[in-house]
Amino acid sequence: MNNKIDFNKIIITFFGVGLLPIAPGTFGSLAGVLLGIIAFSINNIAIYILIPILFFIGIICSNIHQKKTGKKDDSIIVIDEVVGQLIAMIYAKDNFELIIISFIIFRIFDIIKPWPASYADKKIDGGLGVMLDDVFAGLYTAIVIIGMGYFINHV
Repeated sequence: MNNKIDFNKIIITFFGVGLLPIAPGTFGSLAGVLLGIIAFSINNIAIYILIPILFFIGIICSNIHQKKTGKKDDSIIVIDEVVGQLIAMIYAKDNFELIIISFIIFRIFDIIKPWPASYADKKIDGGLGVMLDDVFAGLYTAIVIIGMGYFINHV
């Protein structure tokens, strides 16, 4: 009987979210929304601290998983969606409507992967490639949210 805790799997699945049998990426993004809301409730700087920490941990743990399983971007890995969603909602802050919109737009960008997200997904190996396509999707979303916030505040 193996009682060893696999911390790497806990991290890449974001505490088991990636093990859900249906839409693990979507649920990973929802976990990112919840984590972002918690971070904003602590203070506005917490999310800026979380993103790089989770990004680098995600790279390391995705590399370990890839070497162990041989799978490039296993569907159980959702730490990338968590990080991407956190980036997507940086400018939504405490505006619940913008947070929900950031979730929807992030999922769209994560699925369609406009360049350079598609390049990162296909051409960059290891954990960096796993994480970067979602970082790009998060950045695209953040830009849209900034524009929406500007429009909402100035019209």
